[in-house]
Formats: sequence, structure tokens, C-alpha cells
Amino acid sequence: MASLDDLTNTFVLSTASSDAVLHEVPKAIDDPSRQRRAHHKSRTGCENCKRRRVRCSKSTPCASCIRRGERCHRPGNNGPIPPAPDQVLPTSKPTDATVNLLHLKLFHHFQTSTCDTLVFPQETWTRVLPLCFEFEFLMNALLCVSARHLAFLNPQNTSYPTSAATHLGRALSQFRSELAQKPTATNADAFIATSVLLQIEVWASTDSVHSSNGVISDRIFPFSSSLKQVFLANVPFLSRQPSVLLPLLARNPADNLVASARVSEETDLQFRNHFGYHRPINNNMLNLPCITRDQQQQPPPQSPEINELHPPGYDSAITRLSLLLSFLPETRHTESVTTDSPSPSHLLSDIARSIFTFPVQCHGPFAVLVERNDPHALLLLYHFYRAVGVLLSGSRYWWALKRAAVLEGGLGGVVGKLD
Repeated sequence: MASLDDLTNTFVLSTASSDAVLHEVPKAIDDPSRQRRAHHKSRTGCENCKRRRVRCSKSTPCASCIRRGERCHRPGNNGPIPPAPDQVLPTSKPTDATVNLLHLKLFHHFQTSTCDTLVFPQETWTRVLPLCFEFEFLMNALLCVSARHLAFLNPQNTSYPTSAATHLGRALSQFRSELAQKPTATNADAFIATSVLLQIEVWASTDSVHSSNGVISDRIFPFSSSLKQVFLANVPFLSRQPSVLLPLLARNPADNLVASARVSEETDLQFRNHFGYHRPINNNMLNLPCITRDQQQQPPPQSPEINELHPPGYDSAITRLSLLLSFLPETRHTESVTTDSPSPSHLLSDIARSIFTFPVQCHGPFAVLVERNDPHALLLLYHFYRAVGVLLSGSRYWWALKRAAVLEGGLGGVVGKLD
């Protein structure tokens, strides 16, 4: 009796000759090459391969999990086996993605908004921005200031101060390392821009300002003094490089201010007498930082010996402060210069830059007086920060407003108790 296999033979029609011949092909089971290999389902595959219904190799981790960067887990194992670290690129965690998005936001905000509020023109910062991708310390300093600006605009968002502090720490560490390893190879504009941004951060942050038991701690003066020393030490190397920022540093904003203020010799003597180191501190000296009408009509004489009584650095601080005070609304012979006034915008920018550089340009001995809480030095600082709050009112020069308000109140309370 014929079996089913006997009925499954294959026949082929051959036309090689003139007569068609039908040939019988042997049964497939007689041809080993045509036999179908038996398939045995593996029960030891990993969970990922079972879920995808693909063949799993016997290695652990399996080839499929290594290729896909997944953890390979087999039934009966105590725990998942991580993929080989040298074969799989690490995947970004959600927290990393959030940080990267914040970086982009901070950089964009600086480029479109923050750079217009700083002491250099916006077009100058536009030319400096590409250096951020070459010098990481500059990038972190930039992101720090941008975060500080956003914290000013959005005080309810606590993530911005945290981000500013994080980038500040990185910028300081990287900047210090750069100067220690290769100060002569540092790019001039990257060095100057980072220094300016760090100074902006010190202005904007009031975390280091403390007022207690008659002691004021304002770290901006010792920080500025240290930054100035570092800059002067590197000037011989930086001046040999092409730079966008060095010519701007060479321009003194006081030149325009002196010409616009038209401060007479009498007014200058009156200011010097008002802040004279020989005068005892009293509450009346906390009033308007200007000369009363009686003083204007009869300016008190001042002998050269009075200046000799001033400690080092004090006289130059009076000179710089008197120029700023001459632009206050209550001062004679000048017009008010504020953000909302019709005065030329370039004059306001010169005032802002003169205020910004005041701690840097004050001689080192004056910073020592401030650290020692010298009463007369604190009196000068009180009037300085009061002038800052008046002359830079408005949101454009945001970095100066909070410090001015905090220090004016703190210094006023301390100096008032010295009467």
C-alpha cells in the first residue's frame, strides 16, 4: 500500500532534446541537503528576547541586549546583569536632559537680554560669545550671570539662584586652574570677559553681605582688589594679543563725566571738607550727600595739611565719589541723570561703568579700611551706594540695585550708631 510519502514525488519536464521527457525527482527525504532542520524552542532566553520573540544567544549578557544597550535578565538569576560598559554608549538620564535644556535657556537669555544690561556694548558681547565654546570657564561665568539675571526677573523661581551658584563654582575653579597652568596662553578677550562677568556676579549677589553688631562685611572690595592684581600681572601677556575688549578698558568713562558735570573747584573743596577724615562722624553726615546752601555761599577753606591727614587710598576714593555725587538731582550746577531722564544714553552708560569700576579703581589701602570697618570709609560707602540707587534706578542695571539697597540700609544703621 502506497504511503503519503510515495505520493509526494516531484516530476520535471525536460526539453533538452527534441522530444519532451518527464523525469521523476527523488523524494526530498532521500536528499540530506533538502532536509529541514529541526527547531527546538529555547527556554533559557533572557526576558527581553522572549518579549520581542527573537532568538537569544547563550552569552550573558546576550548579543541582542548588548546591541540595544539593555539590561539582560534571565529567569532564575538573582538580579539583572548590566551591559558591558566598553561596548555600549551610556544613555542620557532625564536629569541630564533637563540640565542641558537649562543651559540652552541661560545661553539664549544672555544673548538676547542680559548682554544689553552690562558695562560693555551689546555688539561687543556678540563678538565674545563664540569664545564660550572654546573656554569652559567663560561659558560657566556667562551662564552664572544669566541665571542671576533671571533670578532678578523671576524671584519666585528658586532654581535660578541654585544654577548661578553652581556655575559660579565651576567658573572660579576652571579660571583658577587656567591661570595656574598657562597664564601666558590665555586668550585676552576670554580673560577680560570672564573677569567682568565675575565682577558682575559679585555685584548682583548679596549673600556675602552681613551687618551685625556694628560690623559690615562687603566682600566686593577685597575681591576687586585681588582680581585687579591678577589682571595687572597678566597685562604684559594679554596686551600682545589681538583683542576686542582691551581698547574698551583703555577708555576712561570719567573723561565724559568730568566734562558734563562741570564741577567747580569750590564744589570739589566742599565735597572734600564734607568727607574730611578730620571731621567726627555724626548723624547729620547721613543726610543728603550734597553741600547745603550756606556751605555753597561760603565754602570753608581747606589747607593742604588736611589732605595729609587722610590715610592712603582715602583721598582718591573721595575724588571718585565726588564725581558721582555731582550728578545727583539735589546737587547744584548739574542736571539729574537717571534711566528715565532725557540725558544722552551714552552718559548714563558712563555713569554705570564708573559705578561698576569704583571698587576696582579704589586703591588697595581703601579696601583695607573697609575691611577694618573704618567709620569714615563706611561713610563714603554709604553715600556711594545711595548714589547707585538713585543714578541707576530702573531695571536695566539690575545687577547694582539689590546691593545698593542692602548696603545703603546696613551702612546707614552702622554709621548712625557712631554718633
